[in-house]
Amino acid sequence: MHDNDDKQKARNKRWYLAQCKPNATHIAVRNLDNQGLASFLPLQEVTKRKGKGFRHQIRPLFPGYLFVQLDARELPWRKINSTRGIARLVCLGAEPSVVPDAIIAGLIARCTELGIIQDAEALSVGGRAQVTQGPFSGFVATIANVEANSRIYILLDIMGQSTTVSIDAAALTPLD
Repeated sequence: MHDNDDKQKARNKRWYLAQCKPNATHIAVRNLDNQGLASFLPLQEVTKRKGKGFRHQIRPLFPGYLFVQLDARELPWRKINSTRGIARLVCLGAEPSVVPDAIIAGLIARCTELGIIQDAEALSVGGRAQVTQGPFSGFVATIANVEANSRIYILLDIMGQSTTVSIDAAALTPLD
């Protein structure tokens, strides 16, 4: 009987989007955890140019927001608004809007144990990709080098000669 109660409680829990106070995302996560509420803060690794070098930073995927899981029948959702670090639950109308489970499951599936989002389709050296933007749009190329700053060096066959071109990762689609 106790096991069925746990399953029912899990089914009643829904994910909501919470807006955090400025620079208080980690405080909000800690306070939600102290209240026994599940939260999800997807992170991403960002590379920034600093002087002559590059600096890697871990930042929230959605700056200023995090996801909170709760059963609105068990805990009034307005209590979340008074949690330290939380500004408010995002509402459409008078009630907070539920984030579909499929979206959260998709994000969680792409995260490492530390919550850092990984590329869904990684570009790797030796792989083939199609250029989707710019003057070489439509060309199929071989990936020669992948750099941390989202620059990819590809080999294009132009008029019988192999040419190396630097391109942004967003302008490529990996091929099977």
